[in-house]
Amino acid sequence: MQLTLAFASVVALVLAATGVLIYTEFRRNLDDVVHDDLAERSVAFRGLAAGDVAPARIVALAGERFAQIYGSDGSVLASSRPLGRRRLLTAAQVAAARRTMIQAVRPSIAPAQTAVLATAFSIGDGRVAAVAESLDERERELDRLSILLLVSLPAALLLASLTGYQVAGAALRPVERMRARAAEIGDAELGERLPEPGTGDELDRLAGTLNELLERRQEALELERRVVSDASHELRTPISVLRTRLDVALRGPGDAASLREGLEGAHADVARLARLADDLLVLARADEGRLPLRPELLDVQDLLEATVARHAAAAGAAGRALAAAVEIDGGAVVLGDADRLAQILDNLVINALRHGAGAVAIVARPGPSPAAVEIVVRDAGPGFPAAFLPMAFDRFSQVVAGEGSGLGLALVEAIVRAHGGTVAASAAPGGGAEVRIGLPLA
Repeated sequence: MQLTLAFASVVALVLAATGVLIYTEFRRNLDDVVHDDLAERSVAFRGLAAGDVAPARIVALAGERFAQIYGSDGSVLASSRPLGRRRLLTAAQVAAARRTMIQAVRPSIAPAQTAVLATAFSIGDGRVAAVAESLDERERELDRLSILLLVSLPAALLLASLTGYQVAGAALRPVERMRARAAEIGDAELGERLPEPGTGDELDRLAGTLNELLERRQEALELERRVVSDASHELRTPISVLRTRLDVALRGPGDAASLREGLEGAHADVARLARLADDLLVLARADEGRLPLRPELLDVQDLLEATVARHAAAAGAAGRALAAAVEIDGGAVVLGDADRLAQILDNLVINALRHGAGAVAIVARPGPSPAAVEIVVRDAGPGFPAAFLPMAFDRFSQVVAGEGSGLGLALVEAIVRAHGGTVAASAAPGGGAEVRIGLPLA
């Protein structure tokens, strides 16, 4: 309705301006016709007056309905019968006509006349002649035009408004259907979509954009539900074990060694819960694009050697070899967060030591583009199962159910993406698992 009112207001202004323009132009054309006619007739009147003929004879021969001749003193010397004793011109107008031709509109000079347009001019010896034309016909034409405009323009406005209302209703009807459908869609109908008009216009594109938004909302809600479900499942086991340990300790009495063993186990469970909470927080911030980074220039060889140093003892205890190598002439420098990059390398090495076999190698080599370096973590174990590779970086995905939280590779991907890099997992050539991280060079 508001759109129709706005449209009607604009149309009303346009029609009003058009009506004024038409009326003004029509009146000007009528005036031009009257003026031109009087000018032609005044030429003939002037020709009669040029002869030595009495003023009354001149008026009679001219055949003008409204004509007068004035003397040098401004008095009326001769006048056409319909005028009687009424003057076409005032004394001041007669004096002005002696100097130049004038035109003047006089009010009603006869009962049947509304006004006349008089043309006056000098005819010599101080005399002035005037011929006039009634403006009755002009006024009647203008009145007819006024009535026509007053009837037709409001009718045109009404017709345009009704048409605009129908057009606006037809144009907005798909929007109303989309609004009504959107109001019906709730969390229980995540797969539902808005109706698309199929017209290929702006409304069709709007429906498509809104459906894409609903699809992203559905994906986000499904991810949220899956994460909550998986997180609840992962938290249930350590919390249950922790409660059991505490129940055993509380039921005592027991010796100091048993109590200490129970507390150490509880401490390990709490540490596991803390790590899981930290991992979930990092992933949540990465989803929101708010993963905090403290970028600095880092030498890749230093990163790799520091990683080997942190895990050398664990690798030795497991009877496994752990080595790092940089296969780039002159080395490589990246711009990144040292703690976050160390976190992803630690996750990959821990996974290789826990789930793989044989030697673990950390290799830096030229990336697929000249502006990138690729870091590869490889072991010689059984490798990733083929069915696991498509979901390797999904949250809570596990090669063996119940081993770990399943967040390690998801964290690796989130941190690498935050650095503008890439990550992929595959079977290593010759057997084993391989994870490749691409980072842009500084």
